[in-house]
Amino acid sequence: MKFFRAKVRLWPVLLIISLGIAALGTAFVSGGLNALGLGSLLSSSSNERDSQVVQAVTRVQEVALVSLHIEGVARHESTGEILGVAVPASEKTTLIQYKFNAKLGIDGSQVKIEKNSPSSFRVTIPQFVGIGFDDPVFEDPMESSEALSWLTPAAVQTRMINNILSDENKQKYIAQNEAALQEQTKTFYTGIIAGVDPDAEIVFEFAK
Repeated sequence: MKFFRAKVRLWPVLLIISLGIAALGTAFVSGGLNALGLGSLLSSSSNERDSQVVQAVTRVQEVALVSLHIEGVARHESTGEILGVAVPASEKTTLIQYKFNAKLGIDGSQVKIEKNSPSSFRVTIPQFVGIGFDDPVFEDPMESSEALSWLTPAAVQTRMINNILSDENKQKYIAQNEAALQEQTKTFYTGIIAGVDPDAEIVFEFAK
């Protein structure tokens, strides 16, 4: 039996293999360069996060005695000036409608309950305070202006809101409702003492 043997030249095979390896190397280098080039063109976005840790907790024994529902309109008027002189027709008026519940009460930790006799107690009450505001709602400001009002700076809305919720207004609410606050204080602490001694006589002393 005869076997036929085909003669194959070796150099063409080696050439094809060499060209394939060179092509792979070129593709690898080209891809690396493209990655470097794209890296210089691409950018990343980032965001900031504020992490907070509570370092201490303070118990506040605030006693809310009265809640007032208040609605109103804050008004801010201003006029443009040049060298300290008011400019006619430069008036600007800003209105903000608002509503909230103002809580008034006392700091319970400052209340003193002393026993004068087996069936008599003296309760000393500190000054009333504004505890806070619940459910505040502030409408978008409304503005009216004159022909030259562009000379007048716009009202600062946050400043107007801070004025509405100021400590000065809290004191005004307290003064207007002092009788109701005293009456509610008596009811609140009488109920507490009566739970211990239903027949106790109670004298209340309010801070001036």
